[in-house]
Amino acid sequence: MHKAHQTLVALTLAALTCVAAAEATPRSTTGAFTHRGTVTRVVDGDTLDVRLTSGKTERIRLIGIDTPERGVCFTSQATSRTRQLALSKRVVLRGDATQDTRDRYGRLLAYVWIPGGKDLGYQLVAGGFAKVYVYRNAFQRLSAYRNAEAAARGAATGQWKACARPATPAVPTPTPTPPPVGANCHASYSPCLPIVGDLDCADVRALGVAPVRVLGSDPYRLDGDDDGWGCE
Repeated sequence: MHKAHQTLVALTLAALTCVAAAEATPRSTTGAFTHRGTVTRVVDGDTLDVRLTSGKTERIRLIGIDTPERGVCFTSQATSRTRQLALSKRVVLRGDATQDTRDRYGRLLAYVWIPGGKDLGYQLVAGGFAKVYVYRNAFQRLSAYRNAEAAARGAATGQWKACARPATPAVPTPTPTPPPVGANCHASYSPCLPIVGDLDCADVRALGVAPVRVLGSDPYRLDGDDDGWGCE
């Protein structure tokens, strides 16, 4: 009986230990947290290192934005802007309950609030240095970010101007020129029309010879009313 009692006590303690450990370990999917620290390095426009007040350094991936990757238009400008706004600054990191705590690379997912109470991600989007990025679930500040992106895009700010593709110029239609003296003229028309694959009345008028007398079978189909004259 004494042995059975000891076993029961041991099992109870083990169960309580497991419960305590589970409560002490944050769920991987809970993004609600607040930390404070100092930005020690800017990796790129949307990724930075922060030394927390606890002394631990965390790599942070900004929630809700995506800046140009290395080798893509406006990469250096986005990275420089993030450095300007955040490097060596004391910041507040806030998670988002709609997002994971960390991404698949182990980076802490957070909004970074810089001095002056400004959201770093929002500032980058509003300045045209970043685009709105939704991974799986909509984040809490999505509406504000989308409004900022729309305003930046409408004003052609930042990458929206620098990285816009130039419009492809229209290829002008070549204007037919009168055949030089001595060139072959089509036997079906007078005055002289050049022998080409096709010709319409716009071309004939551009040549300055409209109207023309149709003398043969009218291969260019210039005489629509069959009265013997084309391009009247």
